This record gives sequence, structure tokens and C-alpha cells, in this order.
Amino acid sequence: MRPYTMAGTRLEYCTLDVFTLKRFAGNPLAIVQVPASAELSQEDKQIVAREFNYSETVFLHAQEHGRANTWRIDIFLTTAEVPFAGHPTIGAAVHALSRLPGPDNDRQLVEGTFITKAGEIPVSYYPSDGVATARIPHNVHIHECVLPRAQLFQIQPSIAVLASSKMPRVPSSSPVVSIVKGMTFGLIEVDSLATLNAVATGSFSVDVPLDRDWDQSFVALYFYFRQADASDGTRMLRTRMVEGTLEDPATGSAASALACYLSLVEGESDGGRGGGGGAPGQTLKYRISQGVEIGRKSDIGVEVTMAPSTNPRAVETVVLSGSAVRVMEGSLSL
Repeated sequence: MRPYTMAGTRLEYCTLDVFTLKRFAGNPLAIVQVPASAELSQEDKQIVAREFNYSETVFLHAQEHGRANTWRIDIFLTTAEVPFAGHPTIGAAVHALSRLPGPDNDRQLVEGTFITKAGEIPVSYYPSDGVATARIPHNVHIHECVLPRAQLFQIQPSIAVLASSKMPRVPSSSPVVSIVKGMTFGLIEVDSLATLNAVATGSFSVDVPLDRDWDQSFVALYFYFRQADASDGTRMLRTRMVEGTLEDPATGSAASALACYLSLVEGESDGGRGGGGGAPGQTLKYRISQGVEIGRKSDIGVEVTMAPSTNPRAVETVVLSGSAVRVMEGSLSL
């Protein structure tokens, strides 16, 4: 029998569907409450995450002593811990901030802070509409390598079948972008919803030579199709994220990477696609729908504010937003 660090420890948990207000849509998330008296090892957390078998599980520690509305969170895949992920952060923000005592249930804003392996994340929650925001840590890095079309067709043969010399379906090469060290995505623009629908999971890995000091990373494919901009200028996108046999219904880190990349390389002319990047100090808004094809529609908001200086062009802030709804609750024993 495996020796647990805290044999017999009992922990409360709940599950939420994130980036949605509809149960059984969005992206499922498990949140495990870790009281101050509990001491969990990395192996304890990993085996619990594997038991839930969700794309991510959050371990929410007791509030930090002497710091109001501040919690440490650990985010685990089924196979490893990650420094940051979007849907766990938004889900944990809705869970933690909505449960705080207040003078009434209609207060306009509740704020707090998460301490993560990627740094401190300011979070907020609007009870009136159930939306949480997170000012996420970022270290946007566009890798020198690209993902060639020929390589993409090898790992996505269903798209290759659609392609022809007159209609290639995807660009000749696609950028590879990290939002932080350890979270990297090949960003592939497709020409239609039909091509997006052809995206498939499979027994593949994304084998690209990442830049030095960035090469220890989770790498996945993030496909996107541009839709008509909203009346307020918000850029509307449909996306899918696949990594081997996994398709994620909502990927906040990938959505943030895509929004940052588009903000850096595209200008305001020609509907925001003129090249040259967002203007200094400009805030660009994105609304991303993901998970439609697998029956778990998710709505992800991202706002990217460019740094005030043009030399070098850089992202100043990234704010991720979304809702979450509680689905299950219970307890587990180690």
C-alpha cells in the first residue's frame, strides 16, 4: 500500500463547470479544500487529481494569515502540476469570492488574490452577473520555430483530406507561443467552421524545437476561426484545443496566448488585421467560444492592454474573465 503523507485526512471538495452558467457545459473543474492543519505531499495531490480525471484540479489552501481574501492555490493536471491555467483560476475565483460574507448579495465587486507558482494573481467577482476576472501572470514569448503545414497535416490528417492546392485550409506555417514558461500552444488559423470541425484528437504529440530555456513545456494545438467583430469592436473567435487524445472544452491559458499574439502582431487597420500590433496603451477585447463541437460550449473573455511604450512593443496586462456554476460537492479521504 502506498504511504500517504497524511493518512486518514478528510478533505472537502466541490466541482464546477467553468466558462458557463449552464450545468454540464463549459469545462469541469474539481476544487479541493486544504485546511491549514493538512499537509499534503505532491504525490497526494497528484493522485487525487488523477482520481478526479478532469483536465485540472485545484487545491485551495486556507486563507493566508494576515492577508485578507488571499489564498494559495496549486493546479494539477492528471500527470503533473502546472504553474498557471485559466479555467482553474476563474473557477476558483468564483468559488472562493462568492462564499465570502458580505452585507448583501448584490454587492457590485468582491476582490482577492491567488498565490500561484506563476506569481500572484489579482481576482475579482461580480455577484450581479456571476462573472469572475483574473489579471493573469504572463511572459508572452513567440518562439523562433513555427509549425509547418506539412507537419500539421501529418498529425491532423482529417484537415489534410479537406485541403487542396487551391484551398490549403491553414497557413503554410503557424506560430508557436508561450503565455508563461511551461504553457505553450501552436496557434493555427483555419479558413472555415468546416475546417475547425475537422480537427481531431489522436495519438500524436506536438514535436517542435522550442527556444532555449523555454523547452520544458506543455505543448498543444489551438485552432481558431475568426468571426465577425461585435458592434463594440470585440473580436469574436471560435476555437478548439487538442493535445494528443485530449480535447479541452475551455482553455484560458491558450485563449490568453492567442489574444496576446494577435494583439502584438496585428494593427487596427483592415478590421484589426493590418499588421504592426496594437497601439501603445490600447486595450483589445476578445470573446472566444470553445468546446462547441464536443457539446460543452464555453465562453471566454480576454482583454489585452498594450504597454504604453512602442519600443519594444509589449503586453502590459491580460485580464481573463468568465463564469462558473457549482455542480457537485462531497468529501474524500486519503
